[in-house]
Amino acid sequence: MLKRYPSIQSMQAFLLAARLGSFSSAARQLSLTHSAISQQIRTLEEFVGQPLFVRESGRVVLTDAGVLFANQLADGFEQIDRALSSVKERPVKQSITLDVDPELAQSWLVARLAALLGALSGTSLTVLSTPRHDRSAFERVDIALRYGYGEWDGFENTLICGDRLTAVGSPSLLEERGLTVPLTPEQLLELPLLGYTKRSWIPWLAAAGLPEVEPDAVAVFDNAAGLIAAASAGVGAGLARGLLAADAQRNGNLIELTQVEIPTHYNLYAVWPREKAERVTPLIDVIRDLVAKTVSTR
Repeated sequence: MLKRYPSIQSMQAFLLAARLGSFSSAARQLSLTHSAISQQIRTLEEFVGQPLFVRESGRVVLTDAGVLFANQLADGFEQIDRALSSVKERPVKQSITLDVDPELAQSWLVARLAALLGALSGTSLTVLSTPRHDRSAFERVDIALRYGYGEWDGFENTLICGDRLTAVGSPSLLEERGLTVPLTPEQLLELPLLGYTKRSWIPWLAAAGLPEVEPDAVAVFDNAAGLIAAASAGVGAGLARGLLAADAQRNGNLIELTQVEIPTHYNLYAVWPREKAERVTPLIDVIRDLVAKTVSTR
């Protein structure tokens, strides 16, 4: 259902009268009569259901409701001005809106933005990072990069990257303890461990042939990028996806600590509305190529 709003003219008259403290002065600046301004203000007050001005010593003064409305309304007009100036009498570049999983945006995308923009050849890019649970974002963007199982009803999707989990840590973490890689699984469990709220150590322990009891962690993160940063700083050892840890490994800030690895089932997909397939296909090809190069050179 469409909302009904007061006229733009009445709101402009209100803001001008609020700034000048006079209906007559506002009328002169707008080339209107005093009665016309008064009528517009009355219409606005009827809409909001309470007075916006009171008269004091020959001036009009904002009520508390008027002050609140003026402050909010001024911000709204600034947004309208920005929206109009962004398109008025200027060519509008083709643009693509990309929604990226927050962890992927921090750990992988930023370092590849230049390559991504270069491949888009003149198309501007708007990058969002909406929460994982907000699937309504798919309707507001051209394409999303999300981790999942490939089940997004009503939208097209394609797998971008399968992955693997390994235990990683910094060279300094090992040097402090006189250790060299590869560690045995038992040696790794003697290190300070980093936890992740969305992932348990138990599948890794099972793959290593160790008792499946969740180990204590010195720190627990709700963001894999934060865990990787902490591991790179030598805080402890943690489980990380190959794609997200690839740059830190290539830079020498992280190394794989054991030969134990497990495949991931919750993987990276591109998701897009069906009607935008032609628009986003070139971008998907570029992203898949950048991901493949990342994994192959880590």
